[in-house]
Amino acid sequence: MLNSLMYRLCYFRFGEMYTRQGEDSGYDSVRQAVIGKRFFNLNYFEEAYTSERWLVRIYRVLPLTEMVPGLTTSQHMPATLPVPSIPKMAKRP
Repeated sequence: MLNSLMYRLCYFRFGEMYTRQGEDSGYDSVRQAVIGKRFFNLNYFEEAYTSERWLVRIYRVLPLTEMVPGLTTSQHMPATLPVPSIPKMAKRP
């Protein structure tokens, strides 16, 4: 779970925050625990907007040239896989 995209987008930069007096940075007051992985970087996304209370967070996908330094465009994995074709059903008489 700590490596999932949802976790990373929800808790990005949360480890820098002090939410409650007397608790470590990254303390999640709803779950009453310090988050598991506090300091990490995003490789494919950039934070575009975060509301004052962190209820709304918007990210943008980085251009291919900025995602992983040193890789050419052809070395990146494709964003989507081809959709398999579904056989059509025969009409009923």
